[in-house]
Order: sequence, then C-alpha cells, then structure tokens
Amino acid sequence: MKDEFLKLLQSGVNLANEDKFDEAVLKFDPILELHQPMIQALVQRGRAHWEMRRWKKATEDFIKAEHMDPENNDIKWTMALMNLQQGNFLESKKTFDYRWRSKKFDSPRLKTKKPQWVKDSGFKDVLVWSEQGVGDQILYCSLLPEVKKQTPTLTVMVDARLIPLFKRSMPSIDFIPQNARVSDIDAQIPMGNLIIEFIKQKSDIKIYRRDAFLIADENRVAELRASLNLGATEKLIGISWVSGAPRIGNHKSIELKNLLPIFRIPNTRFVTLQYGDHYHDIYNLEKEHGIKIEIVPEIDNTTDLDGLAALVTACDFVVSVSNVTGHIAGSVGTPTFLLDSNKLWYWNNTQGNRNLWYPCVKTYRKSYATAAWDAQVADIEMDLRRNLKKGCQPTFVFMTISNGDRILGATNFVESIRETNPDARIIMCTDSKTPLIDGTERFELDLDPSKIMEYRLRIYAELKLNYPAIYLDDDMIVCSEIFPDELLGKERALFCERSFSRDHLFNTEIRGLSFKEYEGKTMAEVFPYLACATVTQDYTVWSELLSIMDHIDPKYRKWYGDQEAMKIWAKMNDFGTLLETRYACLPEYLEGRDPKIIHYKGSRKEQMQ
Repeated sequence: MKDEFLKLLQSGVNLANEDKFDEAVLKFDPILELHQPMIQALVQRGRAHWEMRRWKKATEDFIKAEHMDPENNDIKWTMALMNLQQGNFLESKKTFDYRWRSKKFDSPRLKTKKPQWVKDSGFKDVLVWSEQGVGDQILYCSLLPEVKKQTPTLTVMVDARLIPLFKRSMPSIDFIPQNARVSDIDAQIPMGNLIIEFIKQKSDIKIYRRDAFLIADENRVAELRASLNLGATEKLIGISWVSGAPRIGNHKSIELKNLLPIFRIPNTRFVTLQYGDHYHDIYNLEKEHGIKIEIVPEIDNTTDLDGLAALVTACDFVVSVSNVTGHIAGSVGTPTFLLDSNKLWYWNNTQGNRNLWYPCVKTYRKSYATAAWDAQVADIEMDLRRNLKKGCQPTFVFMTISNGDRILGATNFVESIRETNPDARIIMCTDSKTPLIDGTERFELDLDPSKIMEYRLRIYAELKLNYPAIYLDDDMIVCSEIFPDELLGKERALFCERSFSRDHLFNTEIRGLSFKEYEGKTMAEVFPYLACATVTQDYTVWSELLSIMDHIDPKYRKWYGDQEAMKIWAKMNDFGTLLETRYACLPEYLEGRDPKIIHYKGSRKEQMQ
C-alpha cells in the first residue's frame, strides 16, 4: 500500500512539473483522503492551487502542512510570498525572514555582526544590501528615499549595472557594487525587508512609492529618439517578450507571433527592449509576417542597463512581460502594458489593473499560470488603440436614491471608478433630496421611489446621452479601465448575461409581489440578462425599454421590470453581451477570476471597500 501511495505521489509531482496542475490535484486528493498526514502531497497540491489562483485552497493546504511539519521553512517562505501577493503585508511579516532558511531561496545573505536597521531606530550610518534579481532591486530601491530621511549616511549595494542609473536618480545616496567590502557602518538591512518596514497594508504603497523615481540620461534619450527618425505622428513602442527566470520563465514569456494584433496597430513603430540573444525571434517575425522590430546596436540591453533605461524613456509606450524591462519601464515612468503570469507577488499589488508600485504600469493578468495570452493581448491592443486616440472620455452612469447606507456604498463605487478610470465622466442620476457624491455630475428626476424599476429606465431615458456610456448599479466596485465605445463596437447595446445561479429555480414570491407565471422556471429561463451592467450607444435603447415597461404588468414597475423589458427587447433587436463573471462578478466567485467589476448585491454590500 505504501508503495502505491508513493507512486501516486510521484505521478502528481510529475504532472505538476509538467504544468498539468488540475491533473496533479486529482492525484494528490486520494492520498490525502486515505493516508494522512502526507506533507509533501499537501505542499505540492497547495502549489498547484496557487498556480491556478485558487488562493483559499492553496492557503488551507499550506497551513495544514505547516501544522504537520512546523520546522519546514520552505512552507513558511511560500506563505510569506502568498500573503504579499494578496496584499496581506502584516501577515507576511511573520514568516518573511524564513526565506534565509528556505531551500527555495537562493539569494546569499550578507555575513555581518552589525544590528539590523528598523524604521525610526536612529542609526546614522546604514547599509542596505542587495538580494534577489535586478528587477527586485529596482522595486525595493523605490523605498530608499524614505530610509535616507532617517539616516545621514546611506550606502546601498546593488548590481553594478544599475549604479549609473541609481547615482543620477538619488545623488544623496552612495551606491556600490553588491560584492564590495564595507566597514564603518552602524546598522544594515537586506533590501527585501524595506517592504516589511514601511508597508503594513496595500494603501501604504501609495504613500511611499514614487511615480517615476529613476531618471535616464536625457542626452541619450534625445539622441536615441532622433536616431530612430520617427514620423511626425508615429508612436514608438518598446517590446520585451522573454523572461530568463529559471523554471518560471516559460510561463512569463510570450512568442512574438502572439503579439501580431499589437504589431498591426497603424501609425506605430517598434523597438526591441529585450535583453539576451533573441535576435532570431525578430528575424523570424519579419520573415514570416513582414513585421519589423528596430534594433539599436549601440545599446546592449543586457549589460548597459543605463542605456536600456534611456531607450525605454525614449519610447511612447512599452509592452513587456514580467521581467527586468518591466521594472525599468515602471521606474522611469513610461506608460507600460505588462503581461502578468501570476508568478511574482508585486505585480498583483494593483488598484484595478494599475500597479501600485509603478503607477504607469497596467497589468494584464492571466487567470492561471498556463493559460494562453490571447485575452490579455486583445485587451492591450484595445487599450493601446485607445491611448493613440485623443479626446475619448469614458462615461459611467448610475442611479442612487437618498438612503444613508446606499450613499455610503455609492461613494465607494464612485471612488473605485476614479481610481481605475481617472479621466472618466461620472453621472449620478438621482432625486432632489439625495446629496451629491463628490466627483460626479448630477441629473435629477423626482418620481415615486417605490416604482424603482420605472424610475431607473425613465431617468436614463430622460438623461438623453447621445453617445456610448456604461450604466451600472451603485453596489459595485470597478476594478479596471473600461471604455464603453470599445466594448460596443458596432452593437447598439450590450446586456449583462447571467453566469451564476442559472439553473436555480426562480422565486415567484418577492417583495409582496407574485410572479406565478414563471413557476418551475430557472433563473436563466426567466431573466437571462441582468440590468446591473449595461452599455448603450445612446439613450434610445432606454427609451425603447421604457416603452416596453408601459405595456407589461404594472407590478414590473416595482421589481424585475428592467430585466423583463430587456428580455423582450432582446427578442426584437440585435445586441451583444457582457459576461457576469467579467462585468458583475459576485465576491464569492472571485477565486481564479480577474473581473473588471465586482458586484456586491444584497447582503454582500457590507463587504464593499
């Protein structure tokens, strides 16, 4: 029996190593059910769940494994990374230093007897020493100005290739190579611990990070821009498509041919920001598809990181996978579209899809490690085209009627739009009694609030917007940029198609109203479209929906009227759909998904933040 379990365990480990994570989970399940405790199976299953973005299940497995083997430092370090990835910084602090004892962490530790620096400790001569790769060093060094405020003399060990760039950007700090010998210091701290010292929660990142904290050589930037001889209206887009990270680099990388939709955007030129020898990729792309990516021979993107920073700064935009180029682009402030494979914790620290550490970076995250990049490339193409246009302002419309808790929820809703769509126009449809929410435009219409369904359709029709807009419920949190006109394409309207509870039987008695005509029907049969997220080309769709309501049972004016009208309208008109999983995802179904909007309807509203 033992041999059978061992064979089953090895089979699961092999499948996980082949990136077949769901198949691996199926191998580990029977072992854990029949032969407890199996620590290695728990750890491997937890890692498989982690790869698939099933945070809760992964955490449960790691906690069980740690209880069975409290001395396992690999588990503690893994838990620290997971907590960082989810923004649980205080929880991560408990096990963050176990990285030095973990077999999974290969960065050498400085041998020193000097005490470790902590915030507000008063030491006058402090050494910050490097750990991990170049990208991590760039990220950690974003916090160096905060350390410098607390000590007269600050010496920082970094990869020697970063020193010219860092010295120009932070001249009051002494940067030296990471293999240098140092004496006469009062205290020291590994770079990674700067995160733990300053960041207690996600909201702290905004306090300490800098929008562009590294400064490229301005003369080199100008020379590079001139040498590329761009047309008057051409935009230069830098491209980096490969990560050289051991084991996980293949998940983080993308083939150039998969970026073809981006390369075909008109009025653009492309330049390689890729380090390493990947010139054959560029050659094959031009040979097979006629797409040219410029090479700047005077800059070695691997050894001349100061030159690479200048080239990145010369670009109008950057498209990159998660690698050093992504960090450099974020640190110098070039608008960046980053393909995130769910491998590194800091790319998951976002507000919407904007990275909190590098506000100029928008992340486009795969649902799980081995998923294809198609959806993310399509989103980047759409957003790039949007950025190449001028004067395209997204418009959000919502309705809220005076009620203390509703105003609080609506305020959170508006703030989420402002965070993720800073240029948006937000229109608040309401009555004369409801106070205005900051950051919105007001449109009033006083009607009977008990007929809430009629109220919604009529006020949207009376608003008379004659251009694309998205109409949302106020119990939602917007997590990403949304451009209604891009979503619509040539459609007149997009209705939110029900994804959850489709097969649940419809409740025919609600709010004192009877809907016996739908007895025995499922939710999908009765109301396949939800009214919480709707996009229209103009107000005429709302006028038509209102007209339908005028001809159906009056009870629909109080409840379900918008959904009933949409169902009838949909039978007579062409339209598109938005998936509930993407544009109105319920919080209990978030695991493994990366929605653009979360819907906190009903009792879930207490969770809005």
